[in-house]
Amino acid sequence: MWPFSSKNQTSVILIDIGSSSVGAGFALYATGATPSMYYSVRLPIEPRPNEDIDIAMLRTLEAVHGYVLKEGAPTMKREVGSAHVDNILVSVAAPWQNTTVKTHTIAPGKKFTFTKSMLSDIVSGTLIPKDSVSSGESVIATILNGYETSDPFDKEVTRADLVILSSSLKRTVTEAIKESVRGAYHTSAIIFTAFAPVAYAILRDLYPHERDFLILDVTGEATDLVFVRSGLILQVETLPQGINVLLNSGRRAGILSVGEEVILERAVSKQPGYIQPGRNVRFGVRALGAEKDWLENISSLLKKIAVKHALPRTLFLLSDFEVREYLKRTLDSSTLHTLWLSDSPLGIIPLTASQFSTHVAVKALAQGDVFLGILVLYYKKQHVL
Repeated sequence: MWPFSSKNQTSVILIDIGSSSVGAGFALYATGATPSMYYSVRLPIEPRPNEDIDIAMLRTLEAVHGYVLKEGAPTMKREVGSAHVDNILVSVAAPWQNTTVKTHTIAPGKKFTFTKSMLSDIVSGTLIPKDSVSSGESVIATILNGYETSDPFDKEVTRADLVILSSSLKRTVTEAIKESVRGAYHTSAIIFTAFAPVAYAILRDLYPHERDFLILDVTGEATDLVFVRSGLILQVETLPQGINVLLNSGRRAGILSVGEEVILERAVSKQPGYIQPGRNVRFGVRALGAEKDWLENISSLLKKIAVKHALPRTLFLLSDFEVREYLKRTLDSSTLHTLWLSDSPLGIIPLTASQFSTHVAVKALAQGDVFLGILVLYYKKQHVL
């Protein structure tokens, strides 16, 4: 599968792991050119009865590998002459990732010179939970004597504030993913990252005029809320409820007992198109109840931010295509309007593949995929291609 590599181009397999689905793309980067994705696949995570979500995700990941090897590699060979892989970038979302933002202050009460070694010591001292592994720490802002600066070193100051973004991944899941990826592609060139900071970095670049905004990333099992002010990520909150809570409530409300099934069958035989009123009412009540609970929890996260900061009026919504418009309608509710003390609609921008079309070329057997598009741009940003 790996015949040769060119110094003028880099090929990367991008893997996006969320709690609703697993996607993968085969991308090629060439110096001075728009990155191109030649193949993509995305499969839903469908847990079997009583199956743990971790197991279901890993099973889906194996299936995705199969598609990449059987379809993606031949496509790359045909389109660019090689199926060589230089790197594999794996992005992991909630509930397996955790992202925090903390501010570290140095104020000894006298003047001091801020050095690179100070910054390195602070970043290396970032604490990661024992059951997790680090997926990256970075200083997203350095503020000296109250002023943000991009060149802080060797300056004499009395106070330094460092805003540090730290991401970690669940250790057992990360090791299992690494083993799966290594076994499929026979390489150790695997880069892990958490999705929340990746989305922030790319959206900040794509929308440079949006200095204050929220990112809501709704996956199957969790919801991540990212707060950005003046272009800097200041807070990340995670809600252990995602789209599955909303969908499953409706499914449970729609389940019939044996007796109800008999009644419905008789009714249908007499009146085609018959809808059982009681069942329909239960469905509506359960679905609305789940929506209300989810919105109230989102509202609680926003209130935590509003204690210190005015809430931005722009919200970027990340979700699977099938539920994007449903979530947009759900979020445009009076429950959230009251937080802004306004009845005017919140500026909700659902992210779609078309918004990345000028930045990522989609060719051959690839399809537009928001999450993979973000990963394509993130790899380019990190490796200055």
